[in-house]
Amino acid sequence: MPMLRDSREKSFIGRYSTFATVEKYLQDVVGVLMQNERLKRLLYYTDPKALSLPKLEQRQAYTLLNHQIKVVPQMILEPDAKPYIVISLDNFLPQENQTTFRSIQMTFDIVARFEDWPLEDFRLRPYSIAGEIDAMVNKSNFFEGIANFIGAKQLILNDYMGGITLYYEILAYGDDRKLHEAND
Repeated sequence: MPMLRDSREKSFIGRYSTFATVEKYLQDVVGVLMQNERLKRLLYYTDPKALSLPKLEQRQAYTLLNHQIKVVPQMILEPDAKPYIVISLDNFLPQENQTTFRSIQMTFDIVARFEDWPLEDFRLRPYSIAGEIDAMVNKSNFFEGIANFIGAKQLILNDYMGGITLYYEILAYGDDRKLHEAND
């Protein structure tokens, strides 16, 4: 039976980890989003006047977690779904000639039923949500690095749902394993 790694490679196993703190990273992003009252109203209320409706009470805000603010990359395509965001970390790439720097792509899929898109003053819900997220994320510190906006793309899922996807690149620094151990 062939060995998967030779003895030289074994000495490098476990040195650095790119994935040891992904959950912590996602938790940090959710924490930032949950601080934004306008964003929470845009996700909770489907009314075109969502931004003028009352701030959410704590129990209402908690209902957003795992329903309107999601870290599991599953799209809800039901015709009665409320607006939601899926946060993903993807495209983990090492930086050339570096052992501790890596590029991470952070993605926000913003989805709403087309009938929930219109807001007051000719605004559209997915773009208003995108504006709130971009104001909080772009040029901000995440994962020991800075999040830089690299693009957006319209997202059409079916005849009654669609939105926009935001893309950010983060040049992260550090050994995830050490960061993870420090938080344990």
